[in-house]
Amino acid sequence: MKSRRLIIIAAFLGLGLLNSCEKEKIFPPTKDATIEFYELMDQWYYWKDSIADIDPDDYSTPSDLLEAMRFLPKDRWSYITTKEEHAQYYEEGTYVGYGFGYSADVDGNIRITFLFEDSDLNDFDIKRGWIIKKINNTVIDENTNVSSLMGADEVGVSNSFEFESPTGETVSQSFNKKTVEMNTVGHEQVIDIGGTKVGYFVFKSFIGPSNDELSNVFNYFNSEGVDELVVDLRYNGGGRMDVVSHLAGLIIPDNVNGELFVRYEHNSDRYEYNENTYFEQEANSLKLNKVYFIASRGSASASEVIINSLDPYIDVYIVGDDTYGKPVGMYSFESQLSDYVYVPISFKLLNADGFGGYYDGLSADSYVGDDLLEDFGPGEDVLDEVLHHIEYGTFSSTKSTFDIPKISVKEIRNLRDEIGAI
Repeated sequence: MKSRRLIIIAAFLGLGLLNSCEKEKIFPPTKDATIEFYELMDQWYYWKDSIADIDPDDYSTPSDLLEAMRFLPKDRWSYITTKEEHAQYYEEGTYVGYGFGYSADVDGNIRITFLFEDSDLNDFDIKRGWIIKKINNTVIDENTNVSSLMGADEVGVSNSFEFESPTGETVSQSFNKKTVEMNTVGHEQVIDIGGTKVGYFVFKSFIGPSNDELSNVFNYFNSEGVDELVVDLRYNGGGRMDVVSHLAGLIIPDNVNGELFVRYEHNSDRYEYNENTYFEQEANSLKLNKVYFIASRGSASASEVIINSLDPYIDVYIVGDDTYGKPVGMYSFESQLSDYVYVPISFKLLNADGFGGYYDGLSADSYVGDDLLEDFGPGEDVLDEVLHHIEYGTFSSTKSTFDIPKISVKEIRNLRDEIGAI
């Protein structure tokens, strides 16, 4: 029996692609999806030895059973979705919505953090930093469940919005939900700092279309003779491991090629699947010995893997805030009996030094709050802190994680949460 498995490390998302597994039957024969899921968890769940003693016959759906089997408080991420939604996001890079992310500022206003190029809001020149004042005449603040106001995630669902710009301009407009094509590189530019060329780009997700986008960005950086690299992951919740590997291969110097990249470790019944993976340098690699990552408490899973895997080999700096804290990953299993895709935590991730277990996140080297009033680029607080270090060799900020405003980090319990946009 062939069963397709996608390797994902999504806390807000996931990682890599493994086409099929024919060594064994992933699912023992059964005619019931709930029992199918129970048997799968018994084989592949990373914390299988901590599963509560339950009778699967007491549960009517796999989703109900998952909540009973989830190992809390560690497991905040295992989920179940549909085959269509799973393929749309991880392989096609699409979802149904409006094409923008949002977060609360220090005053409790809900501001737009980023927009995909395909968002209809762009037609009205609405940008990062604009406030969402109302949805369907309901006033919006930091306590509002924005998603619940907007109905089903179906093409054609209409909602009315009122937006306000940082300068007080307002736009009131109705928009229809549509299939949004996500560009995962949201901004790129080369910045000259005292004769040093700095390549900077904002990276949203590690998903199917990302490899081509990343190759294009690094071709541009190579053509400009970039000396330093800044990767902005503050809104990146994760993605596929093949994309993580590709990005690493675009960064590493020659001496890191072929070295240990990531080690996967499974539960005691699946130890034969424990595996070391290795760096593969891309032809257009910048071959850098140093890289800066802009991060936040929303930088999760695959974002953390790229940082952690490079750290044993080159100088890695994190600027902004500590990361989310998801040092484990998932396989996705397509049900043989239903439209479900099961995505349980299945392994932990370690770097070449054997370091993992960063449930509290990876610590920042310099703490700077997210400047929602500025667009991406020079003049925005976090990037300016990186550029200061590039120019002077030291950070200017003496703040701690407790001194800076936080991007609101929501519980990630399903694929919609992982996408991180509406």
